[in-house]
Amino acid sequence: MFKKTFSADLKAVGFDKDELPTEFEGYAAVFDNVDLGGDKIVKGAFAESLAKRYPSGGAGIPVYWNHNLDDPFGNVGKTLEAKEDDHGLRVRVALDTETSWGKQTARLLKDQRVTQMSFSFDVQEGAFVDSEDGYFYELRKLDLFEVSVVPIGMNQATEIISVKALKEKERATEEKTTQPEAPVAEETSEEPSVASRETAARRLRAMDL
Repeated sequence: MFKKTFSADLKAVGFDKDELPTEFEGYAAVFDNVDLGGDKIVKGAFAESLAKRYPSGGAGIPVYWNHNLDDPFGNVGKTLEAKEDDHGLRVRVALDTETSWGKQTARLLKDQRVTQMSFSFDVQEGAFVDSEDGYFYELRKLDLFEVSVVPIGMNQATEIISVKALKEKERATEEKTTQPEAPVAEETSEEPSVASRETAARRLRAMDL
């Protein structure tokens, strides 16, 4: 299961100045932007997952604080609405302010001390693309599991899962430690599976990329 973080420009709604917000709006994902991991999400990537899992206009997606799936108090609300527009995956969230985690999340949103969202997903369809805009992995269909409110700066820990970066570091290491070998044709038709991308992510973390 992968995670991606975006600067979401969150907007707390449904409260007076002396009260905590009960709802907020923002983008859990942004389209057509190559991120730090070399991935780009295209519009339509969430359409099938939303239709199958959350057919009532995207209502009911679990919302967590920083992907704390192991703690029941880490669930701070659920979506009232989730839909794709030209910019990305826009969500409207109802906060559970009856819990301590939900109440603190509301405080952080009200004071604008948190401004980012993230989401957990599996890749159903994707492909490497080499274009005039650069080399990236295009995410075309994603299975969405949850969305989270996350602290600023966490994207550096969650975004670095690029297979391209792994290959470049391995190639540089081989050039320093081995004699040149006959060039190997790069893969052009076969696309890496989700499992191979997951393995690459683990190896990247091990190499402190």
